[in-house]
Order: sequence, then structure tokens, then C-alpha cells
Amino acid sequence: MRLVIFGAGGMGREAADLARRSEEIRVRYSEIVFAIDRPEGPVDGLPVLAPEEIGPEDEICIALGSSADRHRLAERFAGHRFAHVAAATAIVSPSARIGVGALLCDHSLVNNNAVIGDHLQANAFAQVSHDCRIGDFVTLAPHVSCNGWIEIGSGVTIGAGAILRNGSRERVLHIGEGAVIGMGALVVRDVPAGAVVVAPPARPKDEAPA
Repeated sequence: MRLVIFGAGGMGREAADLARRSEEIRVRYSEIVFAIDRPEGPVDGLPVLAPEEIGPEDEICIALGSSADRHRLAERFAGHRFAHVAAATAIVSPSARIGVGALLCDHSLVNNNAVIGDHLQANAFAQVSHDCRIGDFVTLAPHVSCNGWIEIGSGVTIGAGAILRNGSRERVLHIGEGAVIGMGALVVRDVPAGAVVVAPPARPKDEAPA
């Protein structure tokens, strides 16, 4: 049984690196390979397959940064088995539940009683705290901090360094389906489905905000 990392771009190469460092993954799979639609040769020393070369016993990790692209490929490969790939440094609480196809990068954290859907991508140092509820195809960029009692809809993308404030059992913080939260944003209230919220970008000290 091979681990097939679909995508050989930056995210795919990072996924391959963490897979090769994980003793658990090396023991589970006979080989780690890439797959892309137009293979042209090895990438970082690993073979690259065409999609039709993926066998029924292989397990696929969709390593694409776009939530929409992961959704599209999950539908395309429906009927195949999807791999849960976690870095050796990732931490997952025994009480947490994670769906199929998750990619947990170095030092990512899924904490107590969190419930996560399919095909999560949690980049390096992304944190999901206690009692969060996260839908399918959610993307957490590096250093995202989702504090406790947050509900995140499917297809949400959260940019690097964004912080989502803590909700509570009585007042959960809601992020609607398909929302995009920009890098460095501080989210203190609910975000509607499909909304885009951003933080002010860095600017020279004497430059007035637009």
C-alpha cells in the first residue's frame, strides 16, 4: 500500500517531507509517491504518478492549499481511500475527532473535545483549541490560533497568523461556510458565510490608512 500525495507543489513537497520524517507513516506504507495530472519525472527523489496509476489499495493525501481544489479532488477520487497524514510533531488530543484526509503539519495542535470534518489542512503551528467544531475542507495557514468554543463552517480559509477569539459554551463564535479570514486578522465577532475579512496591512509609520 502506497501513500499517494496528490500535488507536488509547495504544500505537496512539505507533506512529503513530514511523511518521510514520520516513523509511523514509513511503517504503514510501502512507498511514498506524488501524483499530478501531468507527471514529468521524480520530485525531491520521489516517483510521480499519473492519476490512472493510483491503485485501489493506495491511500491519497490531497496536498493542495486551496479548500475548493481539495473539495474538487475529493469528489474526483470518491471511492478511493484517503490518508490521514500527521507530522511526528503534531499533537492531537485523545478526545478529539478528525475526519478523513487530514493533513497536520509540524507543531499543529488539535485539542480537547475538538470535532473536525474531512480534509482539514492545518499548517505549521496552527492551533485548534478545546470544543471547536470545524467543517470539511477547512484550511488553517501557519500560526492560526482558533481558541475554544468556535464553530467553523466548511470551506473556510484562515490566513497566516490570524487569531479567533475564544467563544463560550453559551455563546459560540461562528465562522460561516466559505468565509475567508485574512492573514493577521483578529476575529472577535461572528463572520457570515462567504464573507472576506482582513486586517490592515503594514504601512510606513507616517502613512495614513486608506
